[in-house]
Amino acid sequence: MRVAVLYTGGKDSHYSLLKALEDGHEVACLITVVSQRADSYMFHTVNIKWSLLHGEAMGVSQYLVEVSGEKEREVEELYQSLKVIVERHKIEGIVTGAVASRYQKSRIDSLAERLGLVHITPLWGRDQEEVLREEARRLRFIITAAMAMGLEPRHLGLVVTPEVAEEIIAASRRYGFSPVGEGGEYETYVFESPLLSVEIVAGEKYWHPSGWGYFVIKEARIKNLNKGGVKRLAPVAQSGRAAEDRQSADAAGYGSHP
Repeated sequence: MRVAVLYTGGKDSHYSLLKALEDGHEVACLITVVSQRADSYMFHTVNIKWSLLHGEAMGVSQYLVEVSGEKEREVEELYQSLKVIVERHKIEGIVTGAVASRYQKSRIDSLAERLGLVHITPLWGRDQEEVLREEARRLRFIITAAMAMGLEPRHLGLVVTPEVAEEIIAASRRYGFSPVGEGGEYETYVFESPLLSVEIVAGEKYWHPSGWGYFVIKEARIKNLNKGGVKRLAPVAQSGRAAEDRQSADAAGYGSHP
């Protein structure tokens, strides 16, 4: 099936992309949603501009969709943009990294139905602890936001190894948060996988006295560029619109700390 992937650069969206490829789907493009509000109900905001490095590294078209960040309104704004992208790329399905959030899944289900698409959720309904363990084995990623009790300044920028994954799982049991961070308890950024290799050159921690913080990536670069497209990823020429979007994202500084 020819699909688009709702993509943040975090572990769940990236792992869902990888799983979709392994299931034989053809990935036509990535869609990255940029919210004007840091407290969006639906979409990631931390370091979102650095997801564009992934699209470039994998050799696949990527689109930025700007939304207001206002509840429900942002979903309708995404729908309007998706209509254009779906027609342009002849999309049949949309892949998301939803694991357990019925709020998020139900809204993408509705969008998919309106657009005549299949909503593909490779991680949906799986045991969250096992998902995190699997991701820690198959991907390399860092923690870029720590918003839950049990997560500390030392976790910011930390690579989530299998050992660190067990630490997160233990904290999630103790403090009652989602072990995969489904409710925004923490966010991540992938820098190594079977599909890409990115080097994080510089970053900075911001920790608030009330007990939450961000790791803001300041500089990153591609280590290995897949000019012909990733294995099993249909190589799609970069559209002018997508290239313009990358430039506008950099100019606007999306992902920087407020």
